[in-house]
Formats: sequence, C-alpha cells, structure tokens
Amino acid sequence: MFSPNKQKILKTALSFKFNDSWRIKWWLKDESLTAVAQSIAKAVGDITSKAVPPDIKIFKLNERKAVFQIKNSNNSKQSYIAKTFFLNRFEHRFKYHRYGLDEAANLITARDKNINTPEVYGYGHINDLLGFVKISTIILEDLPNLSPIGTLMCAKSHKERSELFMRTIPLFVSLYRAGCNHIDVNSGAVMLAEDNANPKVYLLDFQHARFYDKPSIELLMFEAGYFAKKCREYVSDVTIDDWLTEMLTAVKINNSSKQAKAKMRFQYYYRIEPTRQQRRNLIHS
Repeated sequence: MFSPNKQKILKTALSFKFNDSWRIKWWLKDESLTAVAQSIAKAVGDITSKAVPPDIKIFKLNERKAVFQIKNSNNSKQSYIAKTFFLNRFEHRFKYHRYGLDEAANLITARDKNINTPEVYGYGHINDLLGFVKISTIILEDLPNLSPIGTLMCAKSHKERSELFMRTIPLFVSLYRAGCNHIDVNSGAVMLAEDNANPKVYLLDFQHARFYDKPSIELLMFEAGYFAKKCREYVSDVTIDDWLTEMLTAVKINNSSKQAKAKMRFQYYYRIEPTRQQRRNLIHS
C-alpha cells in the first residue's frame, strides 16, 4: 500500500527490514534498532489497551495519535521519540493508511534538503487481519534540550522574545531553498534551545508537506505570514518587519520594489486564516 516514490525514499534511508511478526513490519536505519522497535511496538500495544507503561513519557495522546518518549533498554541515557497514528475505523485504514509513511518520507526528504528536522530512525506498521495498516509508527531522534518557541516566549521578556523570533530566520531560508511548503509552521512546531548554545532551529510535523523543484517567494511569504500570525501575541509589528526584511535579504530579495511586493503578499497571509486544504493547494509560483 506504499506509493512508489515514498517507498523508494523509505527503503533508501531505512535499509534494514525487520518483521516482528507476520502483522508487524519495520524499516530501520540499521539492525541495532531492532530492540528499540520491539519496545515501541509493545508500548503501543499497552497504550491501545489503556495501560500506559510507567517507563515512557507521553507528550500527546488522543484517539488518532500518540507521541511519546521511550528509553533505549540497552542505554538508559539514550532516548527516542515515537509518533504513532491510530486508524481505528476501517474507512480510515482505507483512506489514511499513508499518514505515517508520508511523514517519515517527508522528514527524510527535508533533512536531505538541509532543513533541520529530527532524524528518522525507523518506520513500522501493524496490519489488521485483512492486511490493512491499522497502526503506523515513526521512530525519531529525541531533541531533549529544545522546546517549542511558543512555550519559550511565554516566559520571556519582550526583548528576549524578539531575539528568539529573529533566530528562526535560517529555518525559513532553508524551507525556501528546499522548495518546501510545510503548510503548518506554527509556534508549537518550531523547536529551539532556550539560549544560543545550540543555534539550530528545528521544525516538526511534516505529514502534509510538499516539495517543489525550485524556490518560491510566494510560498516563503505564506509560511512566514502564517508563522508570524501564530506568534503575534509575543512580538511587536516592528520586530516582525525587521525579521521579514532580514529574511528577504537572506534569500537575495534586495531590490526595494521586490521587497515591497513580497511584503504585500506577506501581509495577505498574515491577515487571512486559510483552511488546511487551501494551505496544501497553495499554487507554486
């Protein structure tokens, strides 16, 4: 049930195939991750049975999704993030069976295109008796010293919020150069360190991302406008304008008239609230 392109990306990056049973299949970065995959499969089974194991830390849990941290049983200092999609209804298994695969493949593609994302260590799924995917899981790099920018800005002064906001510029430049429409760059998906000891800014949640063959200022202004709108309670209009000007300069939009045109498109996306489908279908121009 894989799409050919996504399957190729997955098999190239996760070349070790492991079958835990006839219904549980894994694609792992290497053989050393077998025990981690088995531990995650057991934890997922416990979660679906409403018995959350004490050795895992839950970040998100609802009917459709679970995100949790799990320790490496062979190395207590090493941990991973498991992102699991539950397809509890048959119509969901038929329609949304690629959810986990899409995110895994998109994350791998993003890293290959120099966007800072968690590394993908594995992808696995559990099939029902008819062979449909009913649960899929991605094994991800843990980023223990990073926090969502929205969480950090809540507890900061105006000056510190502005500094955090300005640190995100390289992320948007990388999205632009990769021709990536992430569709949901928000204050919960952008991760960074509280101080500047680790200057890298990471982006999560690539499930619905799309990649194009060349950069687009229209896409950049959409992503920048959408993100700025999610952060406007924390930063001033002056900071946002400085941030945007520096971003445009970084992608070599230096001409004043071209900057003005780009800023008009930014303001458009800053004001509207497009639906997810509209964000996904944004025309690449």
